[in-house]
Amino acid sequence: MIFNRLLVNEFASSAGGVFTVLFSVVVTIGLVTILGEAAGGKIDSRSVFELMAYSSFTNLPALLSLSIFIAVLMVMMRSWQDSEIPVWFSSGGLSLLRWIAPVLRFAMPMIILVGVISIAVTPWAKDQIERTAQQFEQRDDVNRIAPGRFIETMGGRRIFFIEEVSPDGSSVKNVFMSEQNGESEIIVRAASGEVRATDKGERYVVLKNGRRYDTSRNGDAAWRVTEFDTYEIRIGTRAEQAYISRDVETMTFEKLLELDTSHAKAEIVWRLCWPLAAFNLALLAIPLSYTNPRAGRSMSLILAVLIFILYLNGISVAESWIKTEKVNWIAALVGLNGTVTMVTALLFIRRVWMQRWIPLAISELPYKLLGRDKS
Repeated sequence: MIFNRLLVNEFASSAGGVFTVLFSVVVTIGLVTILGEAAGGKIDSRSVFELMAYSSFTNLPALLSLSIFIAVLMVMMRSWQDSEIPVWFSSGGLSLLRWIAPVLRFAMPMIILVGVISIAVTPWAKDQIERTAQQFEQRDDVNRIAPGRFIETMGGRRIFFIEEVSPDGSSVKNVFMSEQNGESEIIVRAASGEVRATDKGERYVVLKNGRRYDTSRNGDAAWRVTEFDTYEIRIGTRAEQAYISRDVETMTFEKLLELDTSHAKAEIVWRLCWPLAAFNLALLAIPLSYTNPRAGRSMSLILAVLIFILYLNGISVAESWIKTEKVNWIAALVGLNGTVTMVTALLFIRRVWMQRWIPLAISELPYKLLGRDKS
């Protein structure tokens, strides 16, 4: 009991540190991406942190699975290097199989969490991201304008640039607008402006003290310049539409089971693969952690990252093949994860029962590829 409890505590501590580092990196990359989209006017700048939170939820299954794998691997590698495991083998009579119980005791709550997030939370987060994007697309031109940025509206035919907007959004300063209408182009520049609404609910931007330039896009006609004291531009409004998502990535698991399409089956496999991957990786780390006490940990960590990347690519390939109906979804789910389970079982057999008879070529291969001495 003491042995199991100590290992679980050490696994949890290591997993917490690994997850913190990985999550910080992913959140930083996601924040930079979302800020870039907000700067380009593709999303609402006021929804940046909301979208970042939703995006973080979509990455949690992969991050938690990798954290479990690396945590178990690092703790057991340290035990090999400190000669704790050989001592337990020789004097304590403990087999490598005795590590399965504490590893699963630590990993099972996280595996269940991965399953819940992958099956229920991730599609909800993707649905919220899509809903937020659609709501932003339905806003009128003024509500989409942010100071200091070029914003495209009307399918790219109208471009706005406003240097300054009042806190209540009712007035603007230093306005530039370019609008394409067939073969002609209108450019308007004004010192200031304000938003006005009519009794019928129509909204206008009233520009003041500016100029309007009319010209042909092919350059044949001469420029016509018109100075104005006031110039009204009707704001394009969009009818409010009910949000309806038909993307399988945002559907609940129950709806996916009701659909008989290849894309729905591929999404089912994608969601189910993550808890299975977390389970397989937790067990795979036990025989994979063998390290010579005089060797470093870098090779095993590099091998662990490569294995995770291969597993991730395998899930992506399986999803792609299911979408194109190259393989049955049940066969892909069982084949991919079953193969990893069989490899894990063979590694256990090699380490526990056949250590002296199976050549060490497989375990020495990474060292040979990098030209390093395993001993």
